[in-house]
Amino acid sequence: MARDPSELVERIRRVIARSELRVGDRIGSERGMAEQLDVPRSALREALEELESRDEIRRTMGRTGGVFVADGKIERQLNTVTGVPDMLRQQGYVSETVVLDEELGLATASEQRNLGLADGESVFRLRRRRDAAGIPLSLDTMVLPMRLVPGFERHDHAGSIYRLLAEEYRLETAHADETIDVTAATAEQAAILGVDEGAPLFEIWRVTVDAGDRPLEFSHDFFRADRTRVSLRRSGSRWKRAAPPASR
Repeated sequence: MARDPSELVERIRRVIARSELRVGDRIGSERGMAEQLDVPRSALREALEELESRDEIRRTMGRTGGVFVADGKIERQLNTVTGVPDMLRQQGYVSETVVLDEELGLATASEQRNLGLADGESVFRLRRRRDAAGIPLSLDTMVLPMRLVPGFERHDHAGSIYRLLAEEYRLETAHADETIDVTAATAEQAAILGVDEGAPLFEIWRVTVDAGDRPLEFSHDFFRADRTRVSLRRSGSRWKRAAPPASR
């Protein structure tokens, strides 16, 4: 039975290598790993804490939780409409939202086109920084049509906007169309996200609609490429659309 934490850390690394596990693959549950390695769970947790501090594994709670191979990057899945806080919580990260700017204004030409608005209609613009484990992850700008969310400016905008839309306005997200590119951080973006000017960012444009294909949200987000991995599940000719979680 291994009692030296460093020895147990190496044993876990050998399990990962022998099983040819890749980043994102599940190693197992704490209980299952303790039985497999024939060690007390207290000793296993100490070794897992060491590996987690080095971004080699991550631990998540819940029915689908366990211990997963990691490299410090956060996985952003494209096959679900999931807000950043829920995305981070599912991956075992503590999240924080910092509201940078919020304003009411007339819709621009781009906002009118993407949200299906007429001339003279108003929108609410919200810009926020998202942090994961105390480190900046993304810079998000969300635009909402005011005719769907009267009084929206009076609410707290540091929480989940999708949940607020569902609970206060009965607006449920159905699906989103996204376009993803890679761009270089401007001086302002670099200062906000804690990266060098010119560092690579994932640039994401998104239009989210309800079940009746009515646009609810037009967003323009930037994710740090050094902290983000983009993944997508592709389906064959027979598929069913899953009900999306309502959180952003």
